[in-house]
Amino acid sequence: MKPRVLLVAPSALDYEGRPIRKDKLYLPGLTMLSLAAVTPDSVDLTIVQEPIEDVPLDGQWDLVGLTGMGSGLKRAWQLGDQFRARGSKVVIGGIAASLAPAEWTLPHTDALVTGEAELTWPRLIDDFLAGRMQQVYPMTERPDVAQLRVPPYHLMSPGERGLWRPVQATRGCPFPCDFCSIQAYFQRSYRKRPIEHIVRDVRAAKASGSRYISFIDDNIGVDWKFFAALMEALIPENIFWASQCSLHIADKPDMLALAFRSGCRVLSFGIESVNPQSVQSVGKTFNHPSRYAGLLRCVREHGIAVSSEMIVGMEGDTEATFELTYRFLMDNRIPLPRIYILTPVPGTGMYRKFASENRIFNHDLADYNGGKAVYHPVGMDARTLQHQYWKLYDMLYSRAAIARRMWGVPRQTELPMRTFILGTNLHYRRHVHARITPGIV
Repeated sequence: MKPRVLLVAPSALDYEGRPIRKDKLYLPGLTMLSLAAVTPDSVDLTIVQEPIEDVPLDGQWDLVGLTGMGSGLKRAWQLGDQFRARGSKVVIGGIAASLAPAEWTLPHTDALVTGEAELTWPRLIDDFLAGRMQQVYPMTERPDVAQLRVPPYHLMSPGERGLWRPVQATRGCPFPCDFCSIQAYFQRSYRKRPIEHIVRDVRAAKASGSRYISFIDDNIGVDWKFFAALMEALIPENIFWASQCSLHIADKPDMLALAFRSGCRVLSFGIESVNPQSVQSVGKTFNHPSRYAGLLRCVREHGIAVSSEMIVGMEGDTEATFELTYRFLMDNRIPLPRIYILTPVPGTGMYRKFASENRIFNHDLADYNGGKAVYHPVGMDARTLQHQYWKLYDMLYSRAAIARRMWGVPRQTELPMRTFILGTNLHYRRHVHARITPGIV
């Protein structure tokens, strides 16, 4: 029999330290499929998504791979301890495990993989089968994104096979935001895949049962020549798609028009704050709050719904920031707003700065979920920050506020997409009531 290998995507943890569960993954990720694509045929592979599936702790697993972001890394540690106690060999990797000090993770695993794993994972399995598995597998070279394999979409569980299929067009982001784990992990690199490979993956995703594509890129709109060529290539594919992008695209109406023609219906923008001082404090000097309203209106007028990501608790924020943020989101009728408490992620420049200033008072990664204050902010105390954060979310996701913000969905938006946006609002509303940070699972 082939050795049995289990890959688990751990869930984030709620306020009680319990894994967060839900009925389906509305926007499935690509990590498990990417690893499955490079897993040698010499092993028997099983994939489990903990948010929607039970982790088979009592199965006879020879090797268990775990990954997770934020509090998901702590959950990976918990699962690692449990699987090792049952006799399985364990390996932990991912962005959070790569950025955090190795000594935090090593007590919970037999091997630690740092960096992108497309080249490392097959080598680790070969070493495991030969009985020579090492304790640490650093990334010795970045994977060539022109060599990435087609994701095996048939391995997605029923709970993942909803409206969306994940595809990657670019990897990384070149901007210097010092709170961002992505720029720390990829070291501000930005790599573009061959357009014919992206289209190949889009077709494979469609063949699995959906033409709704979630480009999981951290910033799909950086290189406008590449972006335009990709949009032209997507037009014949007859898809609808969503992704993350910098707000620069709103200064390029021709790119917005082309994106809409290619099927773009939702773009998520990290606009961070309505407070100019706060935006400056995190190195996002290219964002100008005074221009937000006009830029977002331009996006909406081109038929693309806006999803926004903002942060509270930054250096320029006071209690007044919460009311300003609420008014901004409501006045601009942002259909899908997400907000996070500033979190000094281990391995980022912000973490090093706050640690050097002795401002971090909570080192429990279970609380690094975007909904808890783990450091001492400047303009208020941590308790006030956390209280006002959840009060803001309660206001944003009241039924009346949802109804008003839905008027920000462009009129030409098709019914399935409009239904998805409304359903996401109701899903976030349930999570807000349960004090689960919207968007973390």
